[in-house]
Amino acid sequence: MKINVIGFYKIKEIKSLTNYQYLLKKKLLKNLIRGTIILSPEGINGTISGKKKEIKDCISFIKKKLMIKKFDSINHSIINYQPFFRPKIKIKKEVVPIGLKLTKNQKQQNIYIDPKNWNKIISEKNTIVIDIRKSMEYKLGTFKNAVDPKVNNFRDFPNFFKKIKNNKKIAMFCTGGIRCEKAANYLRKKGFEEI
Repeated sequence: MKINVIGFYKIKEIKSLTNYQYLLKKKLLKNLIRGTIILSPEGINGTISGKKKEIKDCISFIKKKLMIKKFDSINHSIINYQPFFRPKIKIKKEVVPIGLKLTKNQKQQNIYIDPKNWNKIISEKNTIVIDIRKSMEYKLGTFKNAVDPKVNNFRDFPNFFKKIKNNKKIAMFCTGGIRCEKAANYLRKKGFEEI
C-alpha cells in the first residue's frame, strides 16, 4: 500500500490552542491519519501520513480551521509503509524550541537562496555551511564541507552558535525549512548579518 507523507509549517499567531488540538486530533482519527502536529502561539509544524484522499482532506481542514491560505513550506513523499504509530497533536511554546518566539514579520526578514545560486554561495571562502538537521540525517548525506553541529535537540543550537564568529556568512539548510527560519532569527538577534 502506498502511504503519502506530508510535512508542513506556517508561522502565524494561533490562539485557542487546546480547541484546535481537539479538532485536529478528531479529524486525524476520523481519517486514519498518523503523525505529529505541533501547535504553538507562533504557528503550526507537522508531518502526517496516510492515504492520499484522507491526507488531502486533512490538509484542507487544517487550512480552513486555522485560516491559512498557503503554508510557508509543504513537502510530499510517497513510501511503502506507515512510518508513524498514531496521531499526536502537541501544544508547545515554540514550533521548534530554540528560546526565541518567531513572528511573521521576523520570518519575512529571512533571506532565501534560489536553488540555482546555492552551490555558488556555499563555495565562497567566507561562508560556513551548517546542516541544521539531526546528526543521523547528516550521516545519510549532506553538502560538501557542511558542518554537523552534533546536537541532540534543536534547543541545543544556541551553544553551538556561540562557537561561530559573526564575521562569517552563514548558509543553512534543513528538511522542511522551519529549523532554518528559527535559527536565522536567533543568529540575527545575536548580531549576525549575512545569513
